[in-house]
Amino acid sequence: MNDRNAVWKGPAVWTLALGLVLGGLGTASVQTGKHSSPPVVAKYPAPKAVVESTSTSTAPTSLRSLDEQYAALAERVSPAVVTIKVEGTAQGMFGDQVKSGGEGSGVIFRPDGYIVTNDHVAGGMAKVTVVLQDGREFPGKVIRAPEMDIAVVKIEANDLPSLPFGNSDTVKPGQAAMAIGAPFGLENSVTIGHVSATKRINQIPDPRSGSVRIYWDVVQTDAPINMGNSGGPLVNIDGEVIGINSSIQSATGNGSGIGFAISSNQARMLAESLIEKGKITRSFMGVRPEDMKPYQRKELGLEGGAYLAQVTSDGPGAMAGLKTGDVVTKVEDVAVATQTDLRNAMLKYAPGTKVTVEYVRSGKPGSAEVALTKVPESERPTIPQVPDDLRSRIPMPKEFDFGQKAPENDDVPPMGRARLGVQIESVTNDNRKQYSIPSGASGAVVTSVEPGTPAAKAGIQPGDVIEQIGDRKVASASALREAMSDVKWGDKKAVRYSRFNGNSRQSVTLDVVFR
Repeated sequence: MNDRNAVWKGPAVWTLALGLVLGGLGTASVQTGKHSSPPVVAKYPAPKAVVESTSTSTAPTSLRSLDEQYAALAERVSPAVVTIKVEGTAQGMFGDQVKSGGEGSGVIFRPDGYIVTNDHVAGGMAKVTVVLQDGREFPGKVIRAPEMDIAVVKIEANDLPSLPFGNSDTVKPGQAAMAIGAPFGLENSVTIGHVSATKRINQIPDPRSGSVRIYWDVVQTDAPINMGNSGGPLVNIDGEVIGINSSIQSATGNGSGIGFAISSNQARMLAESLIEKGKITRSFMGVRPEDMKPYQRKELGLEGGAYLAQVTSDGPGAMAGLKTGDVVTKVEDVAVATQTDLRNAMLKYAPGTKVTVEYVRSGKPGSAEVALTKVPESERPTIPQVPDDLRSRIPMPKEFDFGQKAPENDDVPPMGRARLGVQIESVTNDNRKQYSIPSGASGAVVTSVEPGTPAAKAGIQPGDVIEQIGDRKVASASALREAMSDVKWGDKKAVRYSRFNGNSRQSVTLDVVFR
């Protein structure tokens, strides 16, 4: 798929302390042998209506029944929710390696020890420990799907309580929802709310890795979730998992009544693939799908489908005859009702597979035989620097240390790996047109420059193509990240970049001091 055109939407979203509550105090007498203490007399008498009332207040039967059902639901599902403790090192926000550790959540997917969680909870960590509700602890082995932020943790245990994954396509706004996990390290916490919306799409920075993860199908809820809830389940009133809690929308980093969970259908598909194959392989069709608007469905007389907002001119889809504006309704045996279905089909069918794609064009049905390929390097998701004001949109496990930024005093460089201060992407057909980059040029295209950084001081601008750092050639965005991997604060490196204007090309090589 062509994912690079996804855009930020809405306020900041954060990818996913002990209090004491005192009960009310009343009057009482205490028996001591044959004697009793005098009754406690309130300094201020109760209101007359309270003093004279002799009736016993009871909750309505319907409310009491609802209360009991919620309690029974929590009791039933909680044994299948685990706490995941992690230790290791990770790349800090500013390129340095820092110690990290903390707690997240997970849900037992299968009784033979397979647990589903977020990749941002357990992925890439040196040590992962799973704590069951009964207190037992097991070391865990992680199988990752980083781009989709799902991971499976395997522990050596059997006959574990597990939860069924429901059909998230049938979930509706207004339905009750319960989130279970370890917010702020408070294990076995339960919060209750509703489903606020479905089929949301988010781009969310991961401060630990400096990457941006794209979530194509998430359930929105007002059930409070906070840091440490990540990886835990969002369940319906039947005790079925309808989502994996992953992120929140908040101005402070704490739950504010808008949370997001990766849909259960998406999480289940990814988990099953990870268990069966050990990895996720995505095929490439060369299209960018979008969900259809209600008026579009009405005009075309369709109940659903994936609208092709863009078809890459030299991609497999275009070669097979697909065009921008087509509405894909089926890929081989996968019915396509939304853009997520089309994207998921790229996970089901391996590169090299020929698939029949059914579509509607100008109201008329058609089909095409598309030979799927591997995702080209230029189409792979890039990892831009995470803006400071978005550094905590993901509810990370508690206690992570994200490292330090370069201090304002240039005489005291920080420790660890340095950063250039740019957002980048590999050269593609789109940015060639946007920045007038000729067909023979390659490198890392700068899409934005952070003020005050080494790149800004060197005069690098959006549209410039970075081609070399030190003695390392840069042919793509990933090559630039690799070239920067051993650069430390205080180092001086020669940086070569080119700037294009129409048919002209200006190449610049200068020494950049990383401070």
